[in-house]
Amino acid sequence: MLGQLRRSNNRKRWFPLLCAVIGTGLCLPSPALAYIGPGAGFALGGSFLFALVGILLAIGALFMWPIRLLIRSLRSRGRLKHARTKRVVVLGLDGLDPNLCRRWMREGRLPNFSRLQEQGGFRPLHTAMPAMSPVAWSSFATGVHAGRHNIFDFLGRDLVTHLPVLSSTRITTRGRIRKLGKWILGGGRPHIEMLRKSKPFWTILARHGVPSTVLRVPITFPPDKFGGNLLSAMCVPDLRGTQGTFSHYSAEPPPAGETIGGERLTLERVGDETWGSHLVGPDRPDGGGAMTLPLRVRREPAARRAHFEADGHSFSLGEGEYSAWIPLTFSAGRARAKGICKFRITSFDDPFGIYVTPMHIDPENPSLPISHPPHFAIALAKLHGSYATLGLAEDTWALNMRAIDEQAFLDLTYTIHAERERQFFHALDRRREGVVAVVFDATDRIQHMFMRYLDARHPANLDKDTERHRSAILDLYRRADDLLGRTVGALRPGDVLLVVSDHGFKQFQRGVNLNTWFRENGYLYLKDDPRDGPLPPLDGRKAEPRDIDWPRTRAYTNGLGGAYLNIKGRERDGCVEPAAAQALKQELIGRLRGLRDDERSCEAITEVWDSHEALAGPYVDNAPDLIIGYRTGYRADWDAAVGRVAGQAICDNTRSWSGDHCMDPRQVPGILFSNIPFAKKQPALVDLAPSILELFGIPAPGHMTGSSIFKEP
Repeated sequence: MLGQLRRSNNRKRWFPLLCAVIGTGLCLPSPALAYIGPGAGFALGGSFLFALVGILLAIGALFMWPIRLLIRSLRSRGRLKHARTKRVVVLGLDGLDPNLCRRWMREGRLPNFSRLQEQGGFRPLHTAMPAMSPVAWSSFATGVHAGRHNIFDFLGRDLVTHLPVLSSTRITTRGRIRKLGKWILGGGRPHIEMLRKSKPFWTILARHGVPSTVLRVPITFPPDKFGGNLLSAMCVPDLRGTQGTFSHYSAEPPPAGETIGGERLTLERVGDETWGSHLVGPDRPDGGGAMTLPLRVRREPAARRAHFEADGHSFSLGEGEYSAWIPLTFSAGRARAKGICKFRITSFDDPFGIYVTPMHIDPENPSLPISHPPHFAIALAKLHGSYATLGLAEDTWALNMRAIDEQAFLDLTYTIHAERERQFFHALDRRREGVVAVVFDATDRIQHMFMRYLDARHPANLDKDTERHRSAILDLYRRADDLLGRTVGALRPGDVLLVVSDHGFKQFQRGVNLNTWFRENGYLYLKDDPRDGPLPPLDGRKAEPRDIDWPRTRAYTNGLGGAYLNIKGRERDGCVEPAAAQALKQELIGRLRGLRDDERSCEAITEVWDSHEALAGPYVDNAPDLIIGYRTGYRADWDAAVGRVAGQAICDNTRSWSGDHCMDPRQVPGILFSNIPFAKKQPALVDLAPSILELFGIPAPGHMTGSSIFKEP
């Protein structure tokens, strides 16, 4: 039934298919569908005129393709006479740890990594400061440190509200919503701005006639426009305009307490063994709440299966099964938004429960520019089937909130991993010259969620399984080794292979809330704190940023890697005089460096850096004023990351997210393997962009802070 529906829908979507089959490298206008930031939703449009113009542009681009190909060939012929290779393949394995690689190579568990080390080389790779994926992969792409590429964390802060904001992308809405009576006709076009600065190496290569296929390298949304193909990754939102909102449905009322990263909904019984509810989509453009679709589920206890009906699609699931990606169309008047999601039964017996992934942007009908050229995402879906598009597609919050269990998380993660493998090996087959670069995220996400299994004393093990998945990380590394073996098998003579991770991994057992420490030490005040005398205890509650008395607060934190001063003239309600800022920085550095965790009788912070000294560059004023180097096992507390003040400055981390890397960057290097020898003894992420350019005989631009690993320093 589902297959018939899909075939019917595909026949109706002939225009995206036309875009998909036009030659690689052509650029068509993206669909007239727009994203508005979290809490606002989608503003949607589209017209016959748009489709007609798109078809004419596609036909024109098709005729121009031979000319473009000739120009590219002529441009590259003279410039690449010093190239050492025709193709570079970058296999990115986010978070793969050098210590675990060494251990399991010694034990003979990673034979392909061992062979690659013998053939070319292997060394730990200096990560970025701070040591987190958006910062690190931006340094990989651009060859510069954070002060020159402007990405300093997952989150920044709004200078007016002090609230955390996404660090890499700014999305605003332009134009007015058009209505005719109760009908929404469209309008509200989006403006999507990439906040990463500096040019990635694939853009520089394209200027020299060298094409690239870039698959899911973080911080590529919106996609760069260059002479190649790119599929965006980290920070691509879901259809609701968030970084991923799951839904969990249960036949009993939702449990008390906060649900982060998702929402709990109730299944209403509408018949014998039949329940009804609704699927939640983006907000209506007119502000009238979220668009929804009816959901109906009928349970068959004897067969241990359930039958689903959603937006005209019918399918059935047994226990422990994920559905295929189900396409859904949300509408309000003429406004449309197309998404995809997966379903899974979390509890077949009473109370009956269902998990639904976040609503991903449909790659066959993208509502946002998620690839370059725009039809590249469509082509991948036509070739290999629908696939995850959300930037953080592996649903870590659903496991943190125990909406799904460990097996459901692994099944989803490896399904997404398999989708990317198909795209990667297809690119290896088709892109015979230039660069093929891919980043696989399973190596990061599984270590985040399963690191607790490596230490029986980890606080996150409380009331959770500690046996069934104790080999999950070893299995992950074995799968990475198998992927490497198949990648090597797909190489051609003369290809250069670089295997890269952006950082390593450590236990995350204790969280540090610097906002709480600032309050306890007179740097931060809540609105109800007295001017003199002892501070009242929070008594289990958590104070939000709106509860902070900003005119009295001198220092605060949000995000995972730093702290800010509340400087007058920079932040609204700033109280620190600019002339006094440097002295306050030095005071805080002296007090926070070596901060003790009395409960464990050890330090929680090993180092604190002045960002203007550690991250020099034109954008350093956008960085946190202080960069915090947490000791191995420690990280910013969950509440501190979103600007809250909690009751304890240091406490146990009990969530399933039990491993991390947002620590002292010297303790969490990444990996670098190569199939050809390299000279640099202490390579760093910033060295990879100039190294790739050098392999093609292209000198690195003067702004790059890295240098080629293939030359003696």
